Amino acid sequence: MNITEIKQQYLQEALSHAVQNKYGVELADGRITTISDSESFYVESCPSEITAYVDKKYLKGNTVKEEIPIEIVSAPEDFFTGKQVYTFTTPALNADNLKVEVLEKPLIGKAKVKFKAGQNFAIKSELITQPLFRSSDGKYYQASELPEQSDNFVLERYSNEVKVERNARISDTDDYVKLPDITIQKLAKAKRTALTDEDRAYLEAYRQALRNLPETAGFPFVEFPAFPSALAYELQQKVESRERMRQGGF
Repeated sequence: MNITEIKQQYLQEALSHAVQNKYGVELADGRITTISDSESFYVESCPSEITAYVDKKYLKGNTVKEEIPIEIVSAPEDFFTGKQVYTFTTPALNADNLKVEVLEKPLIGKAKVKFKAGQNFAIKSELITQPLFRSSDGKYYQASELPEQSDNFVLERYSNEVKVERNARISDTDDYVKLPDITIQKLAKAKRTALTDEDRAYLEAYRQALRNLPETAGFPFVEFPAFPSALAYELQQKVESRERMRQGGF
C-alpha cells in the first residue's frame, strides 16, 4: 500500500456517507458544524476579548441579554467571520456571564462594548442544499473540502491505525510470555503442545520487531513482521478476528 492507494480508500469511505438538504454552519476551515433537520444555534467560546456594537435596548447596566444580535468590531481571526453573531449564555463564567465593559454609549445609535474572554457566542444554522460528506473526524464537509484530500491527514490517520494494530499484535503475544506452561495449537485441530526455548526466542524477536516498527524506513507503509512459525496459526486467528470486528462481524 502507498499513500495514493490509502487516500483513495479513505476518500471512498467518506464519499459513501452523504447527506443533503440539512441545516448546519460552514466554518472558515471548510468543515460543517453538526447537521440537523431544523434550524438551531451553533455555539463556540471565544478565547479572547471581543469588541462589538449592541443595540442599547439589550443592554442593562453592564449586562447584555442572551441570544441577541451583535455587530463585531474586533475579534480573533476566523471567529465566525462573515456571520451574524448572537450572544449566548456561558455558565462557566458564573457572575461574569454576559457581563461587558461599556466603551461607548451615545444618545443615538448602538453601544460599543467589550466582552470577556471565554464568553460564548452563537450563529444560526442555515439550510445547506449541496451534498455533504462525513469525514473520519466525525464532521461534515463538501467533497472538495474533505480532510481525506490532504496527504498530511491521510498520513497521520494511517500511521495511527498501523500503530494501533502494532500494539494489538504485541498484546496478542503477552500470554505466551507471561504464562510459562502455556500450550499452543500449530494447526487447525492439531494437538496442543508446549513452547520450546527456540519458539520463545523467535517470539521475543517478533515482539521486538513490532516495537521497532515505527522506526522502520518507509513507515507507515511497511509490512508487519512475519509471525513466529510455531505461533502463526493462533496469531493469524487473532488478527482475522479483529478484522471481522472492524467490519461489523463476529
